[in-house]
Amino acid sequence: MKRSIALLCALTLAVLAAEIWAGPVEEVSQIAAPRLKAFHEGDLEAFTAAYADNAVVNGSTSAFRIEGKEAIRAYYTEFFQTYPRRRFLARHGSLRAYNDDLVVSNSYASLNLTDQQGNLTPYQVRSSLVWAKLGGRWQIVDQHVSRLPVTP
Repeated sequence: MKRSIALLCALTLAVLAAEIWAGPVEEVSQIAAPRLKAFHEGDLEAFTAAYADNAVVNGSTSAFRIEGKEAIRAYYTEFFQTYPRRRFLARHGSLRAYNDDLVVSNSYASLNLTDQQGNLTPYQVRSSLVWAKLGGRWQIVDQHVSRLPVTP
């Protein structure tokens, strides 16, 4: 019985210590996973909540950059309507922290977009997100998604 209590206490301390000692990369990782789920489900508010008010998005389906949270929300409103089904399957991801207030995320991905008529368009893309800790909260300040070059 004493061993069980000691083990339970040790596990509880380990979990608490992990949360206390979590660094910028771990903190951003905890935010990024629910965002991906929100993207797949078309949950506009949950997906766009992490953008800073003055964030910039350079998207692979837009010719020009989108500036500001309201413009980003409008862009993704149209994007989610145009492509009611979408999947972003990331690979070769990396997260790098700079000090305690900046994290850069890079990955390659398969982006599969299905339009309202059921037509599937696959894209191979690379993406980068810059997360900054502003006012004690992690926010995306810059995002770039571009199609990979087609090689013969």
